[in-house]
Amino acid sequence: MTQPIRHSNDSPAKSLRRRVARWFSRRLASPSAPADSLPQHIPARGIHRILICRATRTLGETLLLSPLLREIEARFPGAEVDIISGCAAAPTLFQRFAQVRRISVLPRSIAKAPLRYRRLLKELRAAKYDLAIDPYLLSNSDRLLVRTSRARFRIGFDGAKKSGHLTHPLAQPREEEHAAKLPVYLLRRTMGVAGDPARWTYPELDLHLSAAEREQGRETLRAVAAGALAQARGTIGVYAFATGVKNYSRDWWLRFLAALAARYPQHAIVEIVPGFGRSLLGDAYPTYFSSDIRKLGGVLANLSLYVSADCGIMHLAAASGAPTVGIFSVTDIPGWSVYGARNHTIDARDLDAEQAAAATIAALGEAGLTPASATPQ
Repeated sequence: MTQPIRHSNDSPAKSLRRRVARWFSRRLASPSAPADSLPQHIPARGIHRILICRATRTLGETLLLSPLLREIEARFPGAEVDIISGCAAAPTLFQRFAQVRRISVLPRSIAKAPLRYRRLLKELRAAKYDLAIDPYLLSNSDRLLVRTSRARFRIGFDGAKKSGHLTHPLAQPREEEHAAKLPVYLLRRTMGVAGDPARWTYPELDLHLSAAEREQGRETLRAVAAGALAQARGTIGVYAFATGVKNYSRDWWLRFLAALAARYPQHAIVEIVPGFGRSLLGDAYPTYFSSDIRKLGGVLANLSLYVSADCGIMHLAAASGAPTVGIFSVTDIPGWSVYGARNHTIDARDLDAEQAAAATIAALGEAGLTPASATPQ
């Protein structure tokens, strides 16, 4: 890779927040320890209390922390992890990670909850963390929180849009750019892990669903899909909502699904209904709705295939273990593509609905849809 990482899922509001956070980060935190007093790499022993700071509010970006949590499980199995997140769903997403002690959710507006935010910063300064991780390339809010923690070791990326205040900064990499892999890359590099990063394997996304959650999802999906087909071999789940310009119309989705159904006539199609509780496909297919993110994950885990545009539920499906197809029309694909060996990203920037369906079928290959072990029969 010769070009710098883009990570272009940006907006004017995000850019403004980053500028404000960068201003505060440069002025409010305590001085760093002298570089010559620290080891060259983060030690493999003596790390007991770990802090991860990720101020994003979105479901998908928050889920992309799960490979880092799995890496920490492997490298520091005796450590305890605290997470500071801007995402209200974070405590639910990571509740089954055994090492996670506490998840603090940032207030949506500092101006509306100044005392709560001040209390959180005070707790950060008082806690004696061994390692604090700023896992992302752009967020200056993450950097400010890590800086405030006064952890013994503080790691993160340094680049044009944020820099400084770390004990072990790492230059923005050119050989890796997926947002799920970057935090793992960061930890391994600052620990001095040997080998060619191009040959590294990375942990998958993981919701850590329990057997009971998967079984409940299987029974729910069986009931929802009942009657869609007399003897369905499996179930295709479609989530027809995405934010802003990433969204496709009802007509687009109905044409896409008609082409998919023609190729897989023995599979039932179920619409996953968005959080506002309304079908976007005119109730043309059986629907499933849940405001409980883990119940939704249990249902997604039992699909033969999940398909949607780029969105947070796409990453949730991948983290639940469903074979996942993400249809991308805007977002930077190398940084945010569907993550995982069983999953596929469709570059649909110049494709109509039928062409996108054909590209999906081609990506699935000759095997097509292999019935999931827990898919309703």
